[in-house]
Amino acid sequence: MKANKIIKGFTFLLIGTILLANTLEILEWSVWSNIIKLWPLLIVSLGLSLIFRGKSLSFMGALIIFLGIIAGVGASYMGISFEGEIVREVKTLSREIVIEVEKVPESETALETEITPEIETVPDTETTLETEEVLETKEYPEIERASIELNLDVGKLTLGESTPLLYECISQYRYKEFEPFEKYSSTEKEASILIYHSPVIKRRISSNIRNDWQLKLNNKIIYDLSVKTGAIDIDCNLSDFKVEKLYIESGASNINLVLPQYDSKIIIDTGVSNIDIAIPK
Repeated sequence: MKANKIIKGFTFLLIGTILLANTLEILEWSVWSNIIKLWPLLIVSLGLSLIFRGKSLSFMGALIIFLGIIAGVGASYMGISFEGEIVREVKTLSREIVIEVEKVPESETALETEITPEIETVPDTETTLETEEVLETKEYPEIERASIELNLDVGKLTLGESTPLLYECISQYRYKEFEPFEKYSSTEKEASILIYHSPVIKRRISSNIRNDWQLKLNNKIIYDLSVKTGAIDIDCNLSDFKVEKLYIESGASNINLVLPQYDSKIIIDTGVSNIDIAIPK
């Protein structure tokens, strides 16, 4: 009986803690959908309470409810729904190698003179001004070099597939704060790209947050890559790409890197990390 009261007390404390975490935005309110899906445990709890009423194991009914709530909260925190994986948003950023064609209007002025037939007066001359608009096509040169900087807080970064474009960045994220954005600029044959997301509150930065970032490069372009992150898993195979410089700055990370065959400068500045570097033959 005493154990039964203690477990019931802890159950109410747990529910209060979850509600407080919801209010402080540490846990999403959707955590309750996982807990509600475990409603059959109420029947199991009631059955155990009837079976062990007045016995030393009477606390089993309350314990089932307590453990069920913990399971629902834990699954939600890990990004798992009891109906399957929690749906994540997908967004793709990309750029063409050739900058768009510009059409420039060009004006031509034609001067035409019409002479009226002679009657009995002096010939009269009338001048007409006509303007024709011609579109001149102007093409910019192809991009030959690109600098790409990625500022990401947490997640997994994969690089290894190629693209005919200047670059492609495919991201999957659950929280709106991790939606990626791009800043792009170019000068003649060089491009500069910054990929980033909005500032994230500290409680969102956790190794349990599942953000997947896939970066695709063009094997004909020369790149400078800079990756600045917090805790992240990096799996990069650069053997088929022309990466002149690679700079990685991160917190605790797992880094699996295959170096490019191109003559490159590699700088890795991390916290406590597992780093595996392979040199292609």
